[in-house]
Formats: sequence, C-alpha cells, structure tokens
Amino acid sequence: MKRWRRSLAFALALSVAGALSSPAARAQDAPEPDAEAEEADVEAEAPPAPKGRRKVIPARVDVGGKDRKAAPADADQKKGPAEKEKDKAERPPEERAARGVAVIERGGQVLGLGAVLAGDGRILTALSPLGAGNDLSARLADGTTVRVKLGHHDRVWDLALLVPQTGRWTEGLTASSRDPVREDAQIRSFSAARGKVAAAPLVLRSRKTLIGGDDRPLDDALELGSRVSPLDLGAPIIDEDGRVVAILGRGCAPNEGKPCTPVAFGAPISAIRGFLRAVPPTAVQPAAWLGIQGVSEASPVAKGVRVTVVHPGSPADEARLQGGDRATSDMILAVDGVPVTSPEALADAIRTHAVGEKVPLLLLSRGKYRQVAVLLRAAPDPRAAAARKPAREAELPPPSSSGKATEEYRK
Repeated sequence: MKRWRRSLAFALALSVAGALSSPAARAQDAPEPDAEAEEADVEAEAPPAPKGRRKVIPARVDVGGKDRKAAPADADQKKGPAEKEKDKAERPPEERAARGVAVIERGGQVLGLGAVLAGDGRILTALSPLGAGNDLSARLADGTTVRVKLGHHDRVWDLALLVPQTGRWTEGLTASSRDPVREDAQIRSFSAARGKVAAAPLVLRSRKTLIGGDDRPLDDALELGSRVSPLDLGAPIIDEDGRVVAILGRGCAPNEGKPCTPVAFGAPISAIRGFLRAVPPTAVQPAAWLGIQGVSEASPVAKGVRVTVVHPGSPADEARLQGGDRATSDMILAVDGVPVTSPEALADAIRTHAVGEKVPLLLLSRGKYRQVAVLLRAAPDPRAAAARKPAREAELPPPSSSGKATEEYRK
C-alpha cells in the first residue's frame, strides 16, 4: 500500500510540473504570429479556455506601435464639435490664419493671394495682379476652387474685393487693433510657393507716404523691410495673434527729380476701412434660389409651408416637389434640420445656404414623410435681386474679448 501511495504521489507531481511548464514551452516553441493575426486576436472575442488549461494572453494586446497609434485616431473620431473647435483654437496663430488665405488664379495660373473676410466669404486682395479682372477663380484652404467676380476696387490703394459666385467660406480673418510697427511686433505674411500657402516673417520699417494709383499720395502706408514676390501681392499681413494689420499692395516710392521706384507696401487698416465702407450694395454673393411659392399651413400632425407653385426648371422642380391643392401638394417642414412654419422662415433658411449647395428638405406628402436633396442655384431673373434683403457692408471684424466679432470693422 505504501509503495502504491508513493507511486501515485510521484505521478501527480509529474503531471503538475507538466501543466505548469507546458504553456510557456508552447508559447516559446510556437511560431510568432504575423501582424494581421495579432490584430485579429486583439479585436475578436477570445474563445473560452479548455478546462484544465490556463488561458494564454497574447503578448501585444496592450503594447506595440500599431496598438498605440490606433488609440488617437479612435479618440479623434469620438470628439464632438466643441472639442474640435478647441483643437482649432490651440493651433499656432499663423496656422489658423492660413485657413483664411485664398490663392487667386486665372486658368490655373497663380496671380496673387487674398484674405477671406470672417463670416462673410468675400475676398480682399490687391488690384494690380488681376489685370482686366475677368475669368478669375479663388482656391480656398481645403483645395476647392470657386469662380469669383470683381465686386469693388480702389486703384489708389491697390485694393480689390472679389465676390465668390458659389459656396461660402466662413473661416476668414479679423482685423487687428495693435500697432504693427512697434518695436516688439512679430509680423508675418504669406507666400504661395509651389501652390501651397505658408506663413513667413515680414519686416515693417515705418509708416511712409508713397505714391499710389493715379499718382495719388498714400499717407501712412507701411514700408516693408523684406522682399516680396509679385505672386504674394494681396496677401494679408498678420500680427502675433493671426489678425490682419495690412494687405500687401503695389505702389511707388518717390525719388526727387527722378521717376518713382515700384515697391510693395502694406495698405493699413485705416485704408481698408475706407475701402470697405465704399463697397456697393450689389457686390454680394448670389442669393440661393429654391423656386417655389407657398403658404403657411398647419395639419393635425405638423406645421410648415405648403407648396402652391413650383417654377419650371427651378431647383425645386428638379427635385420633383409638388405644388397645387392640399390633396396633392408637398408641405415643407424643415430645411437642413431647421423647422420652417412660414414662407418668411423658409426664405431665411434658404438664404443661409450658398449657391451650389445641396440642401436636404423634410416634406410631408399625402400623409407620409419624405426627404429630398435640392441643389440650390441663383435666380435666373436679375430683377429677383431687388427683392433680396439689403446686404451688410463688407467687413473685416475686429477682435473682441468674447472671441466673437461684435462690432463692424467699418466703424
């Protein structure tokens, strides 16, 4: 009996030793899985371990380059609008300002640069590179190109305002209230080398009287101490906070008894104020047009605008909206998620969108809800512009303590 007990104890000891050593031995002897297999092990749910065996955890579940790189991407996808805005605010000032710089082109050839007015979409630039002002386009920060028209110009200060004919770019620039020629100023401008906009340091020497277009004097023009490429004319000059202190233009430096010397200069904020005050009310972006007539109506289930007339060939007609009597016509309940309960509210909602945008409409038709996408266009009849609300004067808003433009630049 004693011999049998010693044999049983020896066998149990061997089995326990084998159970403890075999997982490590198997892990060492098994070939290393490739990257795809490891990722599958991390993402897939592991099957339950067989009874009597210890579960072996893959070595790279919480380590390794791929796993560490994936986490930030997942975190970015989960960020809300407020967090994304915070990320924008944390970017360097010149990087934020570059989002408001447009490249002015003709037939794909770069002519100069321009500054998008914040919350407005129109582009402030230099007049001299534009030539006759025809067939112009602007390439925005996201790479899209829009056709632009010359809405207003000033030959004396070499300034021009370009009006985009489609879309609305709102990431524009604001005006600075700081003195750009103070000793501690850190001034930058922009260049479009190789088609990419980049910030570069710029030296401002002093304020000086130069000669502008039509041989008119330019008082308090900003004299440059840095060389500027002709393709950079129209670029905004910014301060340490990324706000505009001037626009690069072309003028002439007087020489006593000799012809003046062509030079680049900075058109200061005071000159830009006067220029923008003089912008005509017609220099506005085309208003988006839906192409219907309607009346306010409330049904037992919803309130909205019932379509009475759909203009032939209009965006509404192309989206197959139905007008007519209550039994067959559509009722517009919302524009891009914004409820509309009157023709005035519908017009205001459409006006917030730009020509060329595809806007979703929520409709109620014969007791059923449906959604259609309407591609907005400009009204074909020029007389329709007379019915539009008067546009605000062009503005480059000044900074405020709240971070919002609360005062008009022209004041």
